[in-house]
Amino acid sequence: MSNLTLEDTGTIVFSAEGVRTTARLTVKETPVSILRPLADVRVEEELPATLECEFSRQNVEVKWFKNGVELKPGKNCRIYSMGRKRFCQILQCSCTDSGTYMCDTGEINTSCSLEVYEHELEIVQDLEDLYIQEDQNAVFMCEVSLEDVTGEWYKEGHKIRPTNTIKIRTEGTKHFLLMCNVKAEDAGEIRFVARDIESIAYLEVEELPVSIVKPLRDRTALEKHRVILECTVSSPRCSATWYKGKEELVSSDRVEVLADGCSHKLVIQHVTVEDEGTYSIKVGEHTSKAKLMVEAQALVMVRELEDVQVREPEPASFQCEVSVAINKPPIWTLNGETLQAGPSVRMETHRTVHKLTLKNTSMDMCGVVKFTMGKAKSSAELSVTAE
Repeated sequence: MSNLTLEDTGTIVFSAEGVRTTARLTVKETPVSILRPLADVRVEEELPATLECEFSRQNVEVKWFKNGVELKPGKNCRIYSMGRKRFCQILQCSCTDSGTYMCDTGEINTSCSLEVYEHELEIVQDLEDLYIQEDQNAVFMCEVSLEDVTGEWYKEGHKIRPTNTIKIRTEGTKHFLLMCNVKAEDAGEIRFVARDIESIAYLEVEELPVSIVKPLRDRTALEKHRVILECTVSSPRCSATWYKGKEELVSSDRVEVLADGCSHKLVIQHVTVEDEGTYSIKVGEHTSKAKLMVEAQALVMVRELEDVQVREPEPASFQCEVSVAINKPPIWTLNGETLQAGPSVRMETHRTVHKLTLKNTSMDMCGVVKFTMGKAKSSAELSVTAE
């Protein structure tokens, strides 16, 4: 007996002249073997993938597994056989279908890996450079080849995040960056990145000509108080120069030149009557002017002159005090004639105290000594007796 099959299993009987004997013939299946194992498959997402292997017999029951979990037929998964071949077909692959697949007979198995890769992403339309004026809106658009792609925007290497003036949106394959009311500092490199592709453009912003938004106003200040002259300009990136008349002003112990954004200030501490005048600020090609008027404090006598009697040629000293220290010399007179400082006349001022010393007095100097400073006046008698 040759070419035995499973159907040949049974009892064999020999019989001759009354003699009979039997035996049992058992035919076992040939152990199943793998004629063609599963092969690794790499496929682009959304395309089908077919895993195929072949065994040595047709009547082999198999189970399919993915990462150790048994697979069942479904809408996206077909499991079928054709002769000795066994198939597992994924109709529309996604990245989650990647993994290790195994076909198992219970006795032997074969496995392979399935790698599903994303669609290749390409730029359909690059970003374009923009050149606009300040306070205009800048719109950048980059179009890619696929939808549902997450992209990021960068300015000078720093990630751009949405704010009240920056909007980021996507419409299908198009990605937009909107920058509202751009300023000069918004200029620079703009970059769009998605997966492993990027597009770069440059934003140039033309500064608007600077202008004076809020001009200087005339001010009246009380003597010895502080006064502030203030001007507002259209841009924080401009320099300004202050003048009193034609003289340029700079910061000093009593004068401060301040700039804070678009606001420019001139601060004068302890204002004096001499600070009166026309002040101006020049910004670019624009100038603003204003007048400063200083109201003097009331000047009155605090301590009057006292009569003095001396013998010639002894010196005679007169002293008085006023309410306010003023950087202006007083007028001293003797019998109506104005005195001038010299070898025989000494005049001193110590803040509010004023002193007159007459050296080498003589009898012809007798008379009235008078002190005058503005509206403050005082007088006293000088008496000179003979030696």
